[in-house]
Amino acid sequence: MSLRMRSGVLGALSLLAAVGLTASPVMATPAHAAYGPCNTTSWRDVPTLGGKNDYKIPARSGNGISCYLGYLEGSSSAVEALQQAIIICYPGTWASSRIHNSGGIDGFYGTGTVEAVRWLQINRLNLAGSADGAYGPQTRGKMKWPHYYDRGALLYSCSNPSTL
Repeated sequence: MSLRMRSGVLGALSLLAAVGLTASPVMATPAHAAYGPCNTTSWRDVPTLGGKNDYKIPARSGNGISCYLGYLEGSSSAVEALQQAIIICYPGTWASSRIHNSGGIDGFYGTGTVEAVRWLQINRLNLAGSADGAYGPQTRGKMKWPHYYDRGALLYSCSNPSTL
């Protein structure tokens, strides 16, 4: 390698380092990647005054409810559970309307679902500082989820099981 070529390569590497980038092809992975995408749903018990109701929440096989959903990521059943929770537990909000207007409960984590989740993070879940439109443990822990009777009939009432 000539001296001129070597100084050009070194100059480019110095420039990358100066702006905080590296020449490594390995990119940093998002923090939520450690959980893995939600690939199923899980039933959880919600204690009530009269006994208990159940709620269905996105989950990951072998990892419980520690999972994430994001643009084009996650199983259709997990995305449907999230979309249904937004429509039932946040009726009349922009997020609910966005789900309705972008395909309804279709199991597809597209732009409409990203925008609805981001709106909820900012306007209802007090997560404005980390609002990215992705569903993960922080969002799950603050969301309300619809109740089902004995894992069947939808009761159209909601609670946040993290606060029970």
